[in-house]
Amino acid sequence: MLENDILKIKVVPKGAELQSIYNKNAKREYIWQRDPRFWTKSSPVLFPIVGGLKNGRYWLHGQEYQLPKHGFARDHTFDLVVQSKTELSFVLRADRQTKDIYPFDFDFFVHYILEEDTLYCTYEVWNNSEEKMLFSVGGHPALQLDFSQRRGWADYFLEFPDDSALTRYYLRNGLLHTQPEFYPLEGHRLQLSGNMFRDDAWVLKNLLSKKIILGNRQEDYAVGFAVEGFSYLGLWSAPGSSFICLEPWCGVNDTEQHSGLLEEKEGIVVVSPTDRWQRTWSLSILK
Repeated sequence: MLENDILKIKVVPKGAELQSIYNKNAKREYIWQRDPRFWTKSSPVLFPIVGGLKNGRYWLHGQEYQLPKHGFARDHTFDLVVQSKTELSFVLRADRQTKDIYPFDFDFFVHYILEEDTLYCTYEVWNNSEEKMLFSVGGHPALQLDFSQRRGWADYFLEFPDDSALTRYYLRNGLLHTQPEFYPLEGHRLQLSGNMFRDDAWVLKNLLSKKIILGNRQEDYAVGFAVEGFSYLGLWSAPGSSFICLEPWCGVNDTEQHSGLLEEKEGIVVVSPTDRWQRTWSLSILK
């Protein structure tokens, strides 16, 4: 638990998952509260892959391995290594179980830092192997929307301040279709709708905007989501629910044409032996 005069944050060791951002002044919860009718997660951490693998498997050094969708980190219990008034840090270390399906020696840290009205989440990977390490990592935070008082999807929008159009890639059977579609934005805004995820998630590439605004027409709800350093942004929601996931990714689902070789996977991150790598996204409560 992290808390200041504005926000109260809850993170659990399983998956180092963020489960609550509560605004004490507005008395509002900003994170989806895991209604099992729709989705039982709040903000899973995706590692060492993002999305699904073609046929659920990959090859490395001539050996075949299998990994579940979004990897295994979200299903493992992390160790709490830092707890202070402003920071919670967790680590998942490679062990025999992880090496059976992902043969690298690593320390994977997830750091949460609370500063006034902003929560920073940093993913940090240490390559303890004697070879280069290949991985993907990403976030999957689900933002709770207020559908009370006859409000619904049509009241909400995503604003991309530096983009006039979006480049969207579709997922087909969990794999990335390589032909994009282009969506022009009106006033830099993407209007949300209840059926926009009927064909699975949106995968966005080549965004110019480093910070995205999720807001509503009533101008009584707004969050800023900073994603600089992430190559992809996923958007998703479960049918009938009242949340939207804003997903910063370094890595993406396998393409339909992928060879299966991990080193040829689109968006794969490569870290040299004994090196470290990190990326940070942040969520600011604006209203």
